[in-house]
Amino acid sequence: MGQDQRPKDVDEQIAGLERLLQTLREEENVEVLLETTLGYLQADFDWRLIWIGLYDRQAHRLFGKGGMTPNGDLSFLKQRFALTPGDLLEQVVIQLRPVGVADLRSENRAGEWRKAAQTYNIQGTTLFPLRYKDRCYGVILLGTDVWGASPSSGEKTQLSIVFGALATALYQIEKDWQRQLVKRPDESLLALISQLRELRSLDQYLQAVVEQAHEFIEPTRTNVYWFEQERRYFWRRVSNRQIAPGLGSIRPASGITVQDLGEFYQALAREEMVWIGESHSSLKTELTGRLMQQIRARSLLAAPIVLEGELLGFLAVEAAEPRIWQDNEKHYLRGAAQLVALTAPLSEMEERIEQTRLDRDLTAGIARAIYTDVDWEATLKNTAEQLCSRLKCEYFLLLLYGEEQHRFEIVCQNLPRNRRQVPSPLNALDAADVELLQDRGEPLAIENWDEDGRLGAWREVLAEAGVRSLLASNTLGKQPEGEHPNQKSKIKNQKSIEGLLVVGHSATRTWRRSERELVRVVSQQLGLILHSWQQSSEIEKYQQFERSIKSGLTLLQHSSEQQSQQQKSAASAKMFPELPLQKLDRNFAQNLSQTIACPLVAVITWNRGQEEAAISAAVAANPVFALNPEAVILVETDGLIQQTLAKSGVLQLSTSQLSLATKRWLRSPGIGELLAVPLQSAPEHAPAGIVVVADAAGRQWSELSVNLLSSMASQLAWWRRYLAVQSAQESQRLELEMLNWYKQRRFEDFYRNVGAGVKELGDLSQSILQSAKEQKDALKTLRYQQVLRQIGNSLGSIHLVLKHEQWRLQFARDAVPVSAWLRRSLDRTSPLVKQSGILLEVNRELAVSLPAGQTLSVRGDSIKLDLILCELLAMACRRSGVGDKIEMRSQLLGEDWLELSVIDSGECDRQLIAAFNSGSQADILAVVSNRSIVQNLLICQRAVCLMGGDFSLEILPNNLIVARLVLPLATA
Repeated sequence: MGQDQRPKDVDEQIAGLERLLQTLREEENVEVLLETTLGYLQADFDWRLIWIGLYDRQAHRLFGKGGMTPNGDLSFLKQRFALTPGDLLEQVVIQLRPVGVADLRSENRAGEWRKAAQTYNIQGTTLFPLRYKDRCYGVILLGTDVWGASPSSGEKTQLSIVFGALATALYQIEKDWQRQLVKRPDESLLALISQLRELRSLDQYLQAVVEQAHEFIEPTRTNVYWFEQERRYFWRRVSNRQIAPGLGSIRPASGITVQDLGEFYQALAREEMVWIGESHSSLKTELTGRLMQQIRARSLLAAPIVLEGELLGFLAVEAAEPRIWQDNEKHYLRGAAQLVALTAPLSEMEERIEQTRLDRDLTAGIARAIYTDVDWEATLKNTAEQLCSRLKCEYFLLLLYGEEQHRFEIVCQNLPRNRRQVPSPLNALDAADVELLQDRGEPLAIENWDEDGRLGAWREVLAEAGVRSLLASNTLGKQPEGEHPNQKSKIKNQKSIEGLLVVGHSATRTWRRSERELVRVVSQQLGLILHSWQQSSEIEKYQQFERSIKSGLTLLQHSSEQQSQQQKSAASAKMFPELPLQKLDRNFAQNLSQTIACPLVAVITWNRGQEEAAISAAVAANPVFALNPEAVILVETDGLIQQTLAKSGVLQLSTSQLSLATKRWLRSPGIGELLAVPLQSAPEHAPAGIVVVADAAGRQWSELSVNLLSSMASQLAWWRRYLAVQSAQESQRLELEMLNWYKQRRFEDFYRNVGAGVKELGDLSQSILQSAKEQKDALKTLRYQQVLRQIGNSLGSIHLVLKHEQWRLQFARDAVPVSAWLRRSLDRTSPLVKQSGILLEVNRELAVSLPAGQTLSVRGDSIKLDLILCELLAMACRRSGVGDKIEMRSQLLGEDWLELSVIDSGECDRQLIAAFNSGSQADILAVVSNRSIVQNLLICQRAVCLMGGDFSLEILPNNLIVARLVLPLATA
């Protein structure tokens, strides 16, 4: 079109363009802008047709703002042109690029402009968009009567500058216009605040807020729904006075239950806004449809009314048509809801003050009862009744936490009369639930257990009791940040829960903040009682520990005493008493099991230098913890023993950490967790064993249990060492006493034999000297030689004693003929029998047939048997008076035993025989007249036992004293 442009000076063109751009920058009237632009186009270019149309985005159409035609008719140019897919005008609007047409008259996409082009003879045409960034504000059509004509490159540049400046001006005008149209939430809220200052009741506050919000947002309805916490539903407390148009007789619901709201309620409780509008929602689709059907609306915007974390209700605007909620509307509604939350407490101030006073009196009364009333059960009962009455709830449970088993024991419960008591203890909670109870500074609230998965381990048992909602509060309260109640504990299991207070209701309900705070305060007060009980329990454990020590000392006191021996039967020649060490281990295991409440305690011991250990004592609460008492344990290869001995303190393990060698003997199915500690009295002493305690999987050992185990094991180690030392010393003492008695009797016999021989030698020597001149008597010489041989034999016998029996007796296992044994004993005691004037009678009842050449014999040491029988005969002689009779009887007991009895009717102290039969002697420091008699009898008894026999002493009802020797027969 360069050939049609009016010839102008370049400076004049630039000046005209500058004036136009300045007008476009400064003018704020759209009409003036369009007229100025049109005038510039008419003055600087020769166009037959100019049309300016502005774009309506919402209606998607162009409406004409005028222009220029060849005949001056502008009516067509001011029409509205709808945009249809595929036509030229929509192409320019959407693509935002100029479009050229060679002949507008024949362009099928031109729509109504094709007819206009035919009327005005318009051929070459160019359509320019009024574009600002990516937005279209209109279209300018420029047409000529020349086919295919279009602006030159310079003209396109000039037109782009003009049309860009016009679009920028239109954008700025639209922006200013929208700014004026935008509602100001702050101004509306300030007006609402000034209005609220003149109101007094909460309903007046709510009514003013509803009317102001309805005026600002202009929905179909505006409502305030208030939350009824005990019955868990929202009821419409205030609504705008307008009747929703188009709804007819259908009215929205006046109340909505929480059960019907689901996620909507949860979002409000989290202090989140909820919006439901055209093609988008903050909630899930299935809930959205249900909710909108209930409130009879198609769009919803709701803001929670929350005070100190407690949901009071929500402010809602509802629309009957789909609507996109703007950000300023959301901000305004949230501000209005928060304003309601601030003003709500003012209307209930007197009620809150009164309730606070009642709560204060309740907690103060509980505190006084705790510190003054010794009857804690009555205190708990009164507390339960008052708290349930205050909270209008039905269930009260006070739980004591067992940290080792993770179980809660019910120490107090208050339930409705028609409900059965909740069984105790409650099941162990999951680790996540325990952590919730530990870390919360306020009670854990469950409004509806059907919708809440927390405390799932208690759901079944409490649901059977009728509980559907509850509050659970830790009696220890919240610990300061960075601090732990057992921060300095040496063990890995630290205590963070001591007890719980649980209050519940049979219906779903929401717990107010004031109710949660009251339960928290009461739980911490009741925690003092639980803490006292815990301390009492620990004191009881220490007392049990003290009793176990006393029990051990009692065993040590009587460790040297043997149980009384019973009458021997033909089938049993020896009754072995229970060893004190075994009794000590068993008592220790029983006491330890009771003290730390553990189902398995085992004492594993071995002797020094021994390769194998044995289970010396094991106490199992039930068969699943029982151990095989005959199990053989290799000390050097057993992992548990070696780990325990290597650790300085108590070893804690689970069954998964045990070695295969240990699992061969420690394989009871109930064992899950165990502790082990060595039996070592001092570091320089060799360990004598280990103590193992075990429980089911999940047991966590408290510091008290670990300390008690360590202390009691140390005591057992010292007790065992004391018993071992005492046993060794007692054994040495008994051996030395027996050796002393034996040597005393041997030397007495030696003195008697040698003395008699020396006397006889003297007599023979004197006789020989007197007959020196005469022929020596051959018989006297022979006798002299015999006496010398007897003295030599006696010296030889004593030499063997001095050589082989210096510190311990040696017992031969020879066959001793009974007749010879009796004859020797009678010969040795005949002087004493004659001197006492006592009648000694031997009665044999040996009805046994022996092969030719064999004699009846017993198995034993000949010399010691002689001395023992002589000792018994001598005692009988000393007891008897002149003319009394001592009878010796012998009989066979079965085929293997010979019984020899010495019976006399002398006088004897019954206490002496009782002391002998009890196996105990009087106090070693006390002065006792008959100590040597009892001691000699006990020595004889031990000697007979070492030879495989038995010795007993008793007084018959007819006052006869019977000393019985039972000896094994010697078989060929």
